[in-house]
Amino acid sequence: MSAVTRLSAELDGWQAAWKQLEAFLDRMDGVADQDAPNVQTVCALLPVFNVIERARRRAVGIALAPALAAAPRGEGLPSVSVGSLVGTESRLPGVEELEFAVGTIGADGDGKLTGAASLAGTVTLFAFRDEKHGGEVAVRVPTYDFGPLAASGTVDDAIDAGLFTTDQRKDAAESGVAELGTWTGLRGTRRAELKTTSETVSLSSVLDGLSVSSASSAFDPVASGATARQAECLSDRNALLQAKATLEEQGAAPELTDALQRAADSLQASATDYGAVATALQPPRTVIASVTGLASLKTTLRRADSPGIPGQLSNELTTLDIEAGKGMDEAVAARLAYPDGSLRMLRTLEWSLRFHWVFRQRWFDARNRAALTPMLKQVLKPFCDSLTRVLAGQSTGIPLVGPVVLVKDALTQATTLSVTPTVDLGQVQPGHVAHVGGDRPTLALVLGWDVKPGEKRLRIAPLNVSVATDAKLPGVAGMVRSGSSVDGSAVSVSTQELLDGHSAAGPQADGVVQEVIALGGKLNLILGQGGGALGLVPPAVATPYAGQTFKLLPPVEVGATRLFLDGIPPASTSGQVARPGELLLVRGADDEGTWWQGVATVDTVDVRTGAAARADDEVTTPTPLCCEDDEEVVVITLRDLQLPKSLVRGVTLRRDFKGFGGPSLATGVMLPIELDPGTANITEQDGGVTKTVLRDPELRAATTVLKSWLGVPT
Repeated sequence: MSAVTRLSAELDGWQAAWKQLEAFLDRMDGVADQDAPNVQTVCALLPVFNVIERARRRAVGIALAPALAAAPRGEGLPSVSVGSLVGTESRLPGVEELEFAVGTIGADGDGKLTGAASLAGTVTLFAFRDEKHGGEVAVRVPTYDFGPLAASGTVDDAIDAGLFTTDQRKDAAESGVAELGTWTGLRGTRRAELKTTSETVSLSSVLDGLSVSSASSAFDPVASGATARQAECLSDRNALLQAKATLEEQGAAPELTDALQRAADSLQASATDYGAVATALQPPRTVIASVTGLASLKTTLRRADSPGIPGQLSNELTTLDIEAGKGMDEAVAARLAYPDGSLRMLRTLEWSLRFHWVFRQRWFDARNRAALTPMLKQVLKPFCDSLTRVLAGQSTGIPLVGPVVLVKDALTQATTLSVTPTVDLGQVQPGHVAHVGGDRPTLALVLGWDVKPGEKRLRIAPLNVSVATDAKLPGVAGMVRSGSSVDGSAVSVSTQELLDGHSAAGPQADGVVQEVIALGGKLNLILGQGGGALGLVPPAVATPYAGQTFKLLPPVEVGATRLFLDGIPPASTSGQVARPGELLLVRGADDEGTWWQGVATVDTVDVRTGAAARADDEVTTPTPLCCEDDEEVVVITLRDLQLPKSLVRGVTLRRDFKGFGGPSLATGVMLPIELDPGTANITEQDGGVTKTVLRDPELRAATTVLKSWLGVPT
């Protein structure tokens, strides 16, 4: 089995391995999407119940403490410890209760269930850096809604005091049917356990205990309390309106959204009453000297504390409590349903991914070192060696013995050469370069060979034959004639010819120079300038304006056929900005601020006036508006441009190829750096923010070249 065949089989294995993992990730994303409406509802309603509990405290002086802060997938929340999940008896049930219900139940040394909830700490497995996920997106598991859990741990007695008790779990395991507790039921249990003390009294009760004969200082707590409650009511009103907006997006029942609006209006009225009390109790507090004035103030404060029946929630908040309770119970039930609730399924997949990832990462690492990288080096080395020999003016190294000629005409871009039937091609390897003589000489990159009855053919990369049409030039434009020699004889390509992109012998021989440039660019694309993760260094082909990056005039549209330099580079003896057949990188940001890096293949480079450039606007990429009629501009005509989005700012043309690691080349995917540390992560500073440059278009160009060299369909 040839090295190319073995490598092709290895690439198939890598693609299958990544597709398995990608299918796992897609399944997890699908379940997360299924869970999203429910988690949005839960996280939107918890602040609503916090508001209700604060209103209850104002009315009767006692309430459950606020629930843990929550956000979908814990986005934006700091890490928490297991200790912060403990001691929930007097706290409003939060998202931690859902985690206890789907989490693992603890057991003692004898295997007896203890009722403790075991939660796994959050770990970051990897970060995407690809087009599909939009750059650096970290994959963290589990994605708790209360924020990342700093470390694994257990919460004693959490199971039996929660939504899915030990007995309920046993029944579910035996019958396959589970009856879980409800969120409102758990909240009701906790409310019933609250104890009143002499300190748990409403603010209006404090004022009711004062009279006109009371010292002025006795009214201080009431004044400060009224001010604080006014601010609290206004804040709570905003919280309800924000929850209403979120829940409307989730398609919540009109009864719930209407109740939120009415409760918000009620809180506005309470804030007004608290404000009136706070204002009246500002020095010199003349109101407390009047029996009638003080009585009116007490009435106002009682109404602020309890807009309905004294000592109870207002009708508006009572209705909201009922409607929000229905919405919460439905969302929690959907997330916890046994065995396929959305949260239950998501956690199962996350825990599975956590362990699967460890073994998959080890497989990628071991297989890359033991098989993939050595195979890639073995297959690509002849490409590098042949180009090195050409640049040194030596024989190309292709093992053709005796006189070998074309037996059929070959046109430019041909992918086969029919050669002398008697030639022995047994030692020819992919990557060997053949010198094709004749009136239109060129180089052919050989990718293999095959035999047909009475015919032997070299399979080659698309042939680069001069298409110059001057009548004085020898040969036929774009054609190598039958009878032309095919051998490994040395060619002479000077540095200046490489810098100019044209042959000193005349345009008819440009194919030789331009094929050297093209092959060097493709090796740089795959391996990187100076080598990279594969440990294979491509030969350096002389380039004009070495090391320089050129600014391009935006926009650069998808499928653009022309690029325009922003300014004229200083005169140089090192040749044109770019050469026909050369591969260059195009980097820039799209209209959403995402940075991309794609690959352009050059056709021609000209300096034109704005007027001359605009003459072709109807048939090619339009000239930017900033180019005046008499202003000169460098116009680069392209054969191909690989970009998925139009680039609107920060667009540059460059040659700083970084290449790719074997795993990304094998899968055709910008793999997480944990799987492919050899593929460089490129960033740009954009408004003080470090952004990942998405190299997917560049990788697609590299894998297309690699597959074409291996004879794999692209």
